[in-house]
Amino acid sequence: MKKAICLLFFGLLSISLRAQVPQSERVVSYHIKVRLDPERKTLIGTQTMTWRNTGPTPVQALQFHLYLNAFRDAKSTFMRESGGEHRGFKTGGKDTWGRIDLINIRQTNGPDLRSRLYFIRPDDGNPNDFTVAALSLPEAVAPGKTVSLEVQFQAKLPRIFARTGWATDETGHPFFMVAQWFPKFGVYEPPGRRYVPTNAPTGRWNTHQFHSNSEFYADFGSYKVEMTVPNGYLIGATGRETTRTSDGNQTTFVYEAHDVHDFAWTASRSFREFTTTWKHVKIRALVQEVHAAQGQRHLDAAITALSYFDRWYGTYPYDTLTLVDALSGANGMEYPTLITCGTSYGMPTWSRFLEAVTIHEFGHQFWYGLVASNEFEESWLDEGINSYTEHKIMDAAYGSGSALDLPGFPLSDGVLQRLSFTLDRANRCVVVTDTWKFTSDDAFRTCSYSKPGTILAALEALLGTRTMQNLLRTYASRWRYKHPTTHDFMAVAEEVAGRPLGWFFQQYLFSAATNDYAVGDIRGKTVWLQNLGDGHFPQNIRFVLENGEIVWRYWEGRDQWKAFSFPKNIRAVHIDPLFQNRLDLDRLNNQKTIAPDDHFSGPLKRRLLLWIQQ
Repeated sequence: MKKAICLLFFGLLSISLRAQVPQSERVVSYHIKVRLDPERKTLIGTQTMTWRNTGPTPVQALQFHLYLNAFRDAKSTFMRESGGEHRGFKTGGKDTWGRIDLINIRQTNGPDLRSRLYFIRPDDGNPNDFTVAALSLPEAVAPGKTVSLEVQFQAKLPRIFARTGWATDETGHPFFMVAQWFPKFGVYEPPGRRYVPTNAPTGRWNTHQFHSNSEFYADFGSYKVEMTVPNGYLIGATGRETTRTSDGNQTTFVYEAHDVHDFAWTASRSFREFTTTWKHVKIRALVQEVHAAQGQRHLDAAITALSYFDRWYGTYPYDTLTLVDALSGANGMEYPTLITCGTSYGMPTWSRFLEAVTIHEFGHQFWYGLVASNEFEESWLDEGINSYTEHKIMDAAYGSGSALDLPGFPLSDGVLQRLSFTLDRANRCVVVTDTWKFTSDDAFRTCSYSKPGTILAALEALLGTRTMQNLLRTYASRWRYKHPTTHDFMAVAEEVAGRPLGWFFQQYLFSAATNDYAVGDIRGKTVWLQNLGDGHFPQNIRFVLENGEIVWRYWEGRDQWKAFSFPKNIRAVHIDPLFQNRLDLDRLNNQKTIAPDDHFSGPLKRRLLLWIQQ
């Protein structure tokens, strides 16, 4: 017992010290006081926001995101690109629009600086987009120095269709998901960070407009946020609750978070709260009243995610994790220490949609939350890696029916992801593409999620499962809090694998190459194999000769045509029977049999079984 108490004490002490000792650069800090008016759907806030110049030269102007202005009217870049629809949810109805206005902005004890504030449109030049602003300072910020701004702002929350805003729940109460809601610094990249050359004379701001298919990029820092809501509302937020005080009809919740790059919160009268603890992490699920029967499923899924990530990819460094059963288009999103999951009334246990979304969104705590890659420019580093780790954990935890566990027809998460890639016409897109430059929403989804997830599954087949786990664990550890790029990921992959992999990444990340291997003609003792695509992948091929002998051959897969000959007639050929090449777009043409085969009583059955195998 004494040993257990000591271990618990030192564990809690370690967590406390982690909060005090910076784990990241902490380039920014925010102290925000905000009041929610549920009737008007508004926020009234003040904040002190501090930024440190990490570059080698003075910085004269600061840049900010004002994300809520994406919802001010139909002319913003976000609305023009989305057409008012996002992930299947449409805008419309009463109180649709949202916005954010700066009432005052000044340096401490200084004059109002709003006259020095101007809007910029670095991506598309849209004069009606007000999601990025710049502020010319009276005096430049010297290298290593900080600047603090006192800001008063007012925001109107939109009706939820894309991540943030308000909606009415089934009990008639308003639900609020408050995300991308405050004036937020862009990222100033000094020489040597990401794609800024090491010998560049100055750094540069990386502050993109809010696009329909883009997410986020921000510096790490510390947050203290005081949220005042009417009594009766339950709050969930990034970080840890430190105090809670009531004053008349209002309650103020204070949360603090360190070494994070965003802050989101939610408020509702209809939440049912479920809690548990896993190692050092307090897990809290805020579930809609009508979904209360599924509260434990949320907690169980979170523990599954935490356990597998801890075993395979690294330790979750924070001591809280909040799961939110949100409404409408607010579900399926990630914020530091807080994720939105989502379910439906009476969801059956054979459907693991709830588990898949929870595990996927938790994965973002690593593949965006901790490494903080740039989701505007390299979305695959977040969504693609996360899609891969989602299917690995889902399949390991729940087996062959990890997605749908229907009697006689189980469907795994890994198979579902591969089908999403192979059956999507957009699979010819280039993975490493700025998100707003994809030619369609389908191209963005495929090249950010299922295609890179499938690419990484193919890489695992090349390297082996243990090497792949070591690769991702090394990447997560080395680039924690450091904003990596695709090239940084590639460097870790080659280091851990101990061999060049440029041939692989160049094809499948930087070009639209595909591969489709097929068995051509079998003519007696010779067979011709063909690559119908323009990419290549090593192939192991099984041949069955007329005397029943099984022979294996290896083919690099580079040639468009390849002939194999044997001393005896060939009866059957199967390209990649172990299913290592997950990138093969059509496995129906991977085998051919001349004589009747006991395993396939006819062409129809053979094609059906091959389709299931995909």
